[in-house]
Amino acid sequence: MNGKLWIFMCAVIGVFILSCAPGEKPSELVQPENWWENLPRPVYATLENAGTFQSWFEVYKLTEGTYAIYEPYQFEEAMSYLVLGKERGIIIDTGTGIGDLKQVVSELTDLPVSVVNTHTHFDHVGNNYQFEEIAIYEDASEINRLIEGIDNAFLQRHISIESLWKPLPEGFDPKTWTIPPVEPTYLLDEGTTIDLGGRILEVIHTPGHSPGSICLLDPDNRILFTGDTFFPGPLYAHASDVNIDDYMASIEKLTSRIHEYDFLCSGHNDPWVNSEVIPRVGEAFETIFEGGGNFDEDDGLRRYYFDGFDILIRTDMIK
Repeated sequence: MNGKLWIFMCAVIGVFILSCAPGEKPSELVQPENWWENLPRPVYATLENAGTFQSWFEVYKLTEGTYAIYEPYQFEEAMSYLVLGKERGIIIDTGTGIGDLKQVVSELTDLPVSVVNTHTHFDHVGNNYQFEEIAIYEDASEINRLIEGIDNAFLQRHISIESLWKPLPEGFDPKTWTIPPVEPTYLLDEGTTIDLGGRILEVIHTPGHSPGSICLLDPDNRILFTGDTFFPGPLYAHASDVNIDDYMASIEKLTSRIHEYDFLCSGHNDPWVNSEVIPRVGEAFETIFEGGGNFDEDDGLRRYYFDGFDILIRTDMIK
C-alpha cells in the first residue's frame, strides 16, 4: 500500500470513529444532509485561483493584495482574508484551526502579518495562537471567549462524518484538537482605522450575530469584509448570543453606507458578493417580523428562504 493511500485510509477511519462519539446532531435546517453536493460553488470558477495549500486550503486572489483563504472541506466553509498594504498585512479571521494557516500566509507574503477577528466564534479564531498580535472589538464576551479557548469536547462534532467530505490534513490529530487560549493585544472601537501602509481599513461595529461583531471597510478598494454579519447562506440569527434588534440595526447601518462599497468579502461560502444584497437582508428581517416569508420549521427553529441568503431564527424570537 502506498503512503498516500495509507494516509487517506487512516483519515477516513479517524473520521468514522469520531462520528460515533456521542454528540447532538444539528437540525437539518442548520446542516443539511450531504451539504457538500452543492460544491464547488459557481463563484469559484470566476475567481483567480492562487493555489491549493496543504490539501486543506484553497486560495483565491480577489484584488492586488487581497486573498481569500478558503476551507471547503468542512461544513462551515470558513473564510479568512489576507489583506496587504505596503508595510504590513492583516489576516481577517483565522479559520477552524484544522490546517496550518500561518504557513499559507508565509507563502503569500514576507510582510509582517497580525490578526483582526471579526468576532470570536470557533471557526474564526482557530489559528489565532499562531500569530503574535491579535485585535478584536472591545467587548467583554468576545475577550473572554479568546482567553478561555475552546476544548476538544466542543470541537468534536465539527469533524464528525456529517461535517467533513474530505480527509483531514496530514499531521492533524482530531483527538487533541483544541483552540488554545490567547489574549488580544489590541482592542478595537467603532471608527478605529488600521493603516497597512497605503491601505487603510475602518472598523464598523455591527453587533447582532455576536455582541462584538465587526465589519471592516476598505474604501479605496470598495470592499466590505463582513465576518458573519452577512454571508451567502443561512444567516445565524438563532444562536444564544444573538441580539436580533442589534442585528437589524447593524444591517441598517451598513445599508446607510452602501455607497462606500461594491463588494462583500464574507465569512463563509463565497468571498465575492455584490453589495446590493445588504438592503435586501434588512427587508427580509422586516418580512419575517411582519409575518411573511417562506420557511421550513423544525423543533422551534425556522429557516426562511430568500434570494442569495436564508435566515435561521428561533420561533420564540419572532415578535
